[in-house]
Amino acid sequence: MVATAHVLGPGSLKLGETASQREIAAQLTKFSLEPKSDFEDDVPVLSGETVAGDASTDWTIKGTANQDFDRQSVEMYCYQHRLQDVPFLFTPSNDHDVSWSGVCTVVPLTVGGDVKKKNTSDFEFRVIGEPIPVDSTGTPIELT
Repeated sequence: MVATAHVLGPGSLKLGETASQREIAAQLTKFSLEPKSDFEDDVPVLSGETVAGDASTDWTIKGTANQDFDRQSVEMYCYQHRLQDVPFLFTPSNDHDVSWSGVCTVVPLTVGGDVKKKNTSDFEFRVIGEPIPVDSTGTPIELT
């Protein structure tokens, strides 16, 4: 297999249920789906063996959005849906066939910043459970 590297974008990030999805990619200057794994210490047992400690992975979606003060802005969407768990669909590149689907908890974004400047809002939404890779139709990809 030949090693490759792809450019992030043009792609998309959709939040919400299929019938009312909100595309927010046009406001994003940075975006990632990030895992964080945690490993507990191994436990020695009387027999001299060791029982492996528990392991877990938590996921977040993180990004930076250009601030927009209109009623239809990302900030207003996040305020309206604050602390709600909503589906997301992240497509890193429209030129490739892998997207990521999951559920995240929306939190309000920062509004404001430096005067006379275009401000941005950094955000981090927790992902509920595990995100899954899907194809362009939203069908889960079977990993072999």
